Amino acid sequence: MAEHVDLTDEATLVAALRLTRARIAEHREIENAIVGKLKDLLGEATEARIGGAPVVTYRWTKPREQVDIKALREEQPEVAKQYTRLAPGSRRFVLLDPTEEA
Repeated sequence: MAEHVDLTDEATLVAALRLTRARIAEHREIENAIVGKLKDLLGEATEARIGGAPVVTYRWTKPREQVDIKALREEQPEVAKQYTRLAPGSRRFVLLDPTEEA
């Protein structure tokens, strides 16, 4: 398996990815500001309407149960070990900043 590949001839792809991610981040900031304003306007209400038609809901989800694995490992380590399984690893794609040292 090759450790690296030279993308010099495809540098525009990397530049396009950087630009796209920057634009997405800007849009996320705008989205978060708009959602925050709408949540403020909703207050304790669970639904917002325009002209009588529902356009936004803001409701609580059902509580969910989950195992406190840290406590289980401390109090019942053998049981925790018996039910622990190793998930396969995955490759992680990271766009590096060329201005930062590795």
